[in-house]
Amino acid sequence: MQKNIIERCDDAILSLKQEIQELKEQYEENRREIVFLSSANIRKALDTFYVKSSNGDGTDLKNTEAKFENCQHEIEFFETVIGTEITRYLKKTENKTENGTIYSHKLVGHCSFLPFEMEFKTLDAQETKICEVIQLSIHMDCEENSDLLNLISRTHKSRSLLGFFRTLSSFTDWCEYRQSTFSHFKVKYPLAVGLPLGSSADYMVLMNQDLPGCELILVWKITINEDGSVTPVLDLLPKIPEQAKAVDKTGVVENAAVNFKTLLQASGLQATIENIIHSFCVTRGSD
Repeated sequence: MQKNIIERCDDAILSLKQEIQELKEQYEENRREIVFLSSANIRKALDTFYVKSSNGDGTDLKNTEAKFENCQHEIEFFETVIGTEITRYLKKTENKTENGTIYSHKLVGHCSFLPFEMEFKTLDAQETKICEVIQLSIHMDCEENSDLLNLISRTHKSRSLLGFFRTLSSFTDWCEYRQSTFSHFKVKYPLAVGLPLGSSADYMVLMNQDLPGCELILVWKITINEDGSVTPVLDLLPKIPEQAKAVDKTGVVENAAVNFKTLLQASGLQATIENIIHSFCVTRGSD
């Protein structure tokens, strides 16, 4: 009888070991699906999360859920900081070399209103613990924006994912600020402000109901420089009939763009637009 009890205990122990091994294998498979991003804080969290259990008693597996939730919080924080949301991520081991392991990645997401798809390969060097991007391809629907096309082209050469996301986040932040500014003035001055292509376009029209055909067009471009910095460029373009130009003896129309930039530096964007609307568009008693 004692022998039977020992055999049953051995069978139970073997069964538990097999179950633990299966859980480890499932755990290892699941962790390949976790988002991998080149951030020091997230990489540290992921490295901690990916440590293999070596004691065989399942201790690490008991804390898997808590560690996973902590990792998710880290990722969400990183996404908030760079303004990018990852909607799909795939990673697989492609090859193992003397220099390290090569992984292939596919990343799908969007930065504000701009969706993107990215495929890249990384080389994880075991000795130096350095992850290097060795191949990169970015796909975005931005054929009409030469600045974004140039950014993608430069990123393909530099393979700097962090620089790409920083620039993209800054660019979309400026676009959203421009849109909210245009919308604000359209709501506040519906008769004086026109948005022919909507608030997401790069210009708005200022009009005076008492001066048909006379308009000021506020053009607000958002450019990306060669170094990746994002710069807003604003101009005020007058659209005045020839008859009105003939009576403009003081050169108000001719000097509108220069005066606009001077006022912009002195008063800031919101105050400058407000000033122009009150000076050019709003008649007495309509404010």
